[in-house]
Amino acid sequence: MRSDLVAVLSESTLREYADECTLLLSRAFPEEQRVDWAEALSKEAAQADEAADAEAAKPKAREVVTKLVQSATGVVDGTDREVEGVYNLLMALLLQYFDEDDAQFQDLVGHLVQVVGDAQSSTAMERSVIKYRVLANIFNMLSSTSALRLAVFEALLALASVNGDMDFLEMALKSLPTWLAQWNVSIEQKSACLGRVAEALQTTDCRLEHIDKAYEFELLHLRFLSAEPSLPQELRHSAAEKAVANVLRLPKLFEMEELLQVPVTMELGTAPVLALLKVFVSGTRADLEQWLASSEGASTLQRLALDENDLRHKMRLLDLASLCAQSVSAEVSYKDIAQVLDVNVDDVESWVIDVIRAGLVSGKLSQVSQSFRVYRSTYRTFDHAQWASLEQRLTQWQSSIQTLLQTMEQACAPMPQALKPDSTKEASAEAPTAA
Repeated sequence: MRSDLVAVLSESTLREYADECTLLLSRAFPEEQRVDWAEALSKEAAQADEAADAEAAKPKAREVVTKLVQSATGVVDGTDREVEGVYNLLMALLLQYFDEDDAQFQDLVGHLVQVVGDAQSSTAMERSVIKYRVLANIFNMLSSTSALRLAVFEALLALASVNGDMDFLEMALKSLPTWLAQWNVSIEQKSACLGRVAEALQTTDCRLEHIDKAYEFELLHLRFLSAEPSLPQELRHSAAEKAVANVLRLPKLFEMEELLQVPVTMELGTAPVLALLKVFVSGTRADLEQWLASSEGASTLQRLALDENDLRHKMRLLDLASLCAQSVSAEVSYKDIAQVLDVNVDDVESWVIDVIRAGLVSGKLSQVSQSFRVYRSTYRTFDHAQWASLEQRLTQWQSSIQTLLQTMEQACAPMPQALKPDSTKEASAEAPTAA
């Protein structure tokens, strides 16, 4: 979206503006009704123009503008330039004849947003680019503090998400935290907006590169909840549960330790979803199976729409990464991998390929030795045990480097004179001859 726009009307009469709008908007009417409808509005606009003064003309002008706006049915038949132009004109007329705080103004702008940005419509995917432009223009023509900007943004968000066009909102998402601080909307509305953004980035129509952005907004949402103690506890906990569940559902997100550092997450206390999160941060497949077998686990899966098989698959990948993290620069046998994953040895290679594709591990499979050579592995957490392991590895590297340096120094040292071939020959040549 561009910076704020200022609506400027040329020195034309309301009748001329009305005629310009009806020329395009009338195409949504049956052909036999178009002329009569346009002429009737043109006459009403002329009456407003002929009023004695501006104040006397305003009620009639508002009536005409209201009828024009209410006749808008979405992206009507016309070029993109024509459609964008007529909606810009309608917004300019609204801003000229209404105050932004006026309830009628808000209703009329809401109507424009709804007919253009209806993501549930069967035509939501048609002419999406011009819809984005119209909505972006409406957004930018509103004042920077207007609560209506939230409605326009959410319409854009829903439409872009349905069409798999979240890239269109890349710059807007970066500005969203600043906008939320400016808009005159409630804390509850701000919280809900952050949640909707995170969910929109997780739809099946969005690409995998949006996963990291989705996680960022889930974290932002949780931190926002943590910073707003005035929110009802039930709302805070419900939103936190939903955010944690969304993160667990993200297919290629495996590092979740940061969630446990957010206060509102820890406020969940003994909630089953928090226990599940802790399993994925530092637990094992056995811990997950124990959680799934509990009555609370089963009800939580259903309530938060979590897929049991997806959770198991993600946990197996994490367990495999943890096993490999213990054997960096070494080999792990297929047998050990199969035991950790509780799968057949024949399935080991496919699991290793999956964990490599997930970016958790890199290495080389050997069918001959039935082992996996680990080059690199990701840690789920990095606490005392990992620091100790790192220290040990650095000490080993230091020792290896010192040995290498000593070998290189010895190789570069000058050869003793007595061992040089030329010196031996010279010494033999100079030896005294026997009598």
